[in-house]
Amino acid sequence: MLNVTKPCRIIGTGMHVPTAVASDTIEAKHGLPVGWSLEHSGVDTRHWITTETVAELGSRAAQNALDDAGVSLTDVDVMITAGGTSDQHIPSQAALTLALMKGGDQARCQAFHVDTTCLSFITAFRLASDMLQDGEIRRVLVVASEVASVGIGPANWETMTLFGDGAAAVVLEASASEKAGVVKHSHRLYTEGVRAAEIPGGCVAKWVEDYAFAPELHHFQMDGRELLRLTLKHLPSFISNFFEDTGTLWNEVSWTVPHQASKTGLGVIPKIAKVKPDQVINILETYGNCISASIPMALHHLMTTRGLQQGESVLFIGTSAGYSIGALLYQHG
Repeated sequence: MLNVTKPCRIIGTGMHVPTAVASDTIEAKHGLPVGWSLEHSGVDTRHWITTETVAELGSRAAQNALDDAGVSLTDVDVMITAGGTSDQHIPSQAALTLALMKGGDQARCQAFHVDTTCLSFITAFRLASDMLQDGEIRRVLVVASEVASVGIGPANWETMTLFGDGAAAVVLEASASEKAGVVKHSHRLYTEGVRAAEIPGGCVAKWVEDYAFAPELHHFQMDGRELLRLTLKHLPSFISNFFEDTGTLWNEVSWTVPHQASKTGLGVIPKIAKVKPDQVINILETYGNCISASIPMALHHLMTTRGLQQGESVLFIGTSAGYSIGALLYQHG
């Protein structure tokens, strides 16, 4: 058993995705070679909204998680929404999501939003575990919801075929047992990659009244090769530092639930960690990269297809714009 520093336990998970879009449909529409998406992006199917919003996806995933946990919104003390995409600047995504939930108009929980792009779920999980150490807080609902499809354009085949929309949620509960909870969390920002993934326009620096719509400003821009270079440069030392005081090694962790960054990115994990591929949850081919929702969607897949046994450990790990690396080690009980 590992040394749990912040006792808590996962009691429910849920997810929701919009309409499925097959790669051959995209390839035919935009003149891509047949099979290009699966070969290069690793994605066969992703899900894109038609009229739904970030809040609608998130509220449905949240309700599914509450149902799975056997609790209602009135049993939740804190709700944290997490993600890099929002329906609007103000109010926060937490307010917009809570307003759509069953009983949201009667809810009395704290609610706020966090954004560390692809690592937002890990950040929110850490904050939730911190808050659960307060004796007055019993349950926290974490909701990661993302709509990537509106911010990608046909000019970049990689981003167009890689990204999907979706949401997933987790209910965390305080635990008196030190056999379940967060073992360790770490987040490092390496500013040499600050421009490797970005949407430059739409905010104060390039406000909409001053800059007309242009794909290079308002569509997501990503330098996949640079992100891979940064990962190969920094991930080994990050992992070495992360595990040095945990009493375990990456290849001794029961399950790795990574951000579904890309086919190449997922392929790096077994090589660096020396873990068996079947211990790494990979849902990229079916859902694509759903930004911050990728990790909790993969967790939900693990919980519903295999389940987490008492004493098993899970490493949530990923990279994000900035450029950042983040990881959280959780032990189930």
